[in-house]
Amino acid sequence: MDDVNQLQEKARKLRTLLAAHAATDDDAEMVLGFMTPLFQAIERGDITPPTHDEYRWYFAHTDAPLFKYDDLGEAHAEYSHALEGWTS
Repeated sequence: MDDVNQLQEKARKLRTLLAAHAATDDDAEMVLGFMTPLFQAIERGDITPPTHDEYRWYFAHTDAPLFKYDDLGEAHAEYSHALEGWTS
C-alpha cells in the first residue's frame, strides 16, 4: 500500500470514530468540523505525506478535550504516523 492510500485508510478510520463521538460530545463535533476539509482533501489525494499534523493537540495532549477517548487516541496515532510519513 502506498503512502497516500495508507493515509486515506487511517483518515477514514479517524473520521468515522470522530463522527461517532460527535453525536454525543460537542468537542468531538467541533474538531470534526475543523478537520472535515482536511479529510476531504486527503480523500481526493490532495494531501501527500509527510505533512505536519496541525490537530494533534486535540487528541494527544492531556489537557485536550478528546484525550479521554482511548479509541480516538489510538486512531489518531495511526493517522498521524501516516500523515507525517513516519516509517513503521
